[in-house]
Amino acid sequence: MHEFFEEERHRAEVRQVLRWRAQDRSTAINYLADVRKRRGDAAADRLTADCRTQWDKGNRGIEGDWRG
Repeated sequence: MHEFFEEERHRAEVRQVLRWRAQDRSTAINYLADVRKRRGDAAADRLTADCRTQWDKGNRGIEGDWRG
């Protein structure tokens, strides 16, 4: 069950970064840099990759949107 909630938390975080990117890209960039600093390279790389993938698929951070 813990893995399910962690995945949902991650997807919500990705959507938030996508919203920031659509509004003001510098906010998204600063957040990703902070994630790298606080949580490490692996977490930042995963978040960045998922944000890039979702953005390329047209996701702009609307609540509940996740494109497979």
